Amino acid sequence: MKDLPRVFANPIDRGINNNRSFSYGKLENERQVRDEHAVLAKIDKLFKNDSTLYAIDCIIKFETNEEKYTIIGKTSNNLVTKTQKLIPIREIYDIELA
Repeated sequence: MKDLPRVFANPIDRGINNNRSFSYGKLENERQVRDEHAVLAKIDKLFKNDSTLYAIDCIIKFETNEEKYTIIGKTSNNLVTKTQKLIPIREIYDIELA
């Protein structure tokens, strides 16, 4: 190993963060990706929670906006709100407690 030539390397005397602007940045017109399994898991978790009996106040995020609803039920394809509006689960991008 002593016969190998020495490799020139500049000393690093400053912090390196040259990829921070690329890895943490988000474009304004970037489209959200819908994860169906994560949405269904969150919905199931909301209804399995023992602290909520009939009405669950939620913020539902869609592709272009987010709205606050009071969810009272769930069918196989829809969520039912207190105002008897049906929200298709396939259109939901994220759901969280309000």
